[in-house]
Amino acid sequence: RETERNPVALLGRRSAELLHEARAALAAHLGAATDDLIFMPNATTGVNTVARSLDLNAGDEVLSTDHEYGACDAAWRFICAKAGAHYRRVEIPLPFEPETWAQRLLDATTPRTRLIFASHITSTTALIFPVQDLCSRARERGITTLIDGAHAPGQIELDLQAVGADFYTGNCHKWLLSPKGAGFLHVRRDRQDMIEPLAVSWGWRA
Repeated sequence: RETERNPVALLGRRSAELLHEARAALAAHLGAATDDLIFMPNATTGVNTVARSLDLNAGDEVLSTDHEYGACDAAWRFICAKAGAHYRRVEIPLPFEPETWAQRLLDATTPRTRLIFASHITSTTALIFPVQDLCSRARERGITTLIDGAHAPGQIELDLQAVGADFYTGNCHKWLLSPKGAGFLHVRRDRQDMIEPLAVSWGWRA
């Protein structure tokens, strides 16, 4: 309503302040620093942003599980095909054994594994993966992590600093019941220089 009432006033003069306030509130709820969090339309856009920013080379590998969201599988297959890299999914058998999950993924890594991609709560099987353990152990091996938290905010308590993923993306329009088209991407401070925007427009700084 405010946009339609006076678009210049809202978009040109007030939007930056309002977005910062909203980002600060979301960051506090998620256990994150405001400046490490940006808004996204949804978690899939966050996954694509990271995937397209990753400098993959021929023979490199992105490792994942066989419980991931189909749209994100498609994004990784597309990006890896363009680079000549491989997208490999590790079978996670049922019934689920959380105590062996991280080790199962780490055992599947190779010297060419550049990134591990996994859900926090899977969309099709509703499993909660112990991602904090995975992220800390992957970092010890120099492997980047991206966690798809599309279903986590509002379902479980989140502390993104404690999770420790290099990249964590999630939705607010699911279990936080926000307006449609509200999501976020959290990026560790030491990884922020590598992220490139999907679209360059107003607000970008060289």
